[in-house]
Amino acid sequence: MTTAFAARGKRRSDSKACKNCKNPNQNHTIIEENLLHIQNRLGIPTDAQCSCKESQKESHKVYAWTPPGLPADKIDEYFAQLPNNKVPRWKSPGEQYREKQLVLQLPKQDLALAYCRHLDRLHHKSFEDFVNMRNELALDIAYIREYLDKQNECAKCRGTMLKGDVAVIAPKFGESVCWHPACFVCSTCDELLVDLTHCVKERKLYCERHFAEQIKPRCSACDEVSIKV
Repeated sequence: MTTAFAARGKRRSDSKACKNCKNPNQNHTIIEENLLHIQNRLGIPTDAQCSCKESQKESHKVYAWTPPGLPADKIDEYFAQLPNNKVPRWKSPGEQYREKQLVLQLPKQDLALAYCRHLDRLHHKSFEDFVNMRNELALDIAYIREYLDKQNECAKCRGTMLKGDVAVIAPKFGESVCWHPACFVCSTCDELLVDLTHCVKERKLYCERHFAEQIKPRCSACDEVSIKV
């Protein structure tokens, strides 16, 4: 990665390539404190830095991010349904789009107290209460179902989804609710929900930024949500 945002991560010096898939570290997830990796950005502990599977090796050489657990042919099928300029191929406008959306949709100062520069100490507990509420009730990561087992309806566009189609599933809506890949967007900004990360409020999808703004006002100067005791 060459962006200033990616440069904040510290690369591991003890290895030049992923031990599992042999991809160069700069093209992979083995970056300490790498906020381009969604689990690290959200503070979700992982058992291993690399989640490669044998069938995904080639896809990791093509894409900066792929939906977890999918075989290579289904990864390609998923991305074929997105606008071409939003597909995160390495060194492409799609990779730049993904990085921008990570920053916009998942602002660090919403995710952890350590990144709040203007929050009064008296409001720290209120902030932690907000974070805990959001993480427990609203925040989630969707997954891709490889094959629909029957015809269904897209939850956004209401278009028909055929048996055998790939589909986005957001567990908080139930396993029978699904979306076309290109329809899995924030209800406010209408952007693709980055890396399938989303919040749910009143049966609507939001990116974390716009979910937070449903709950708390955001300062236009420092971009932090306003936390009151």
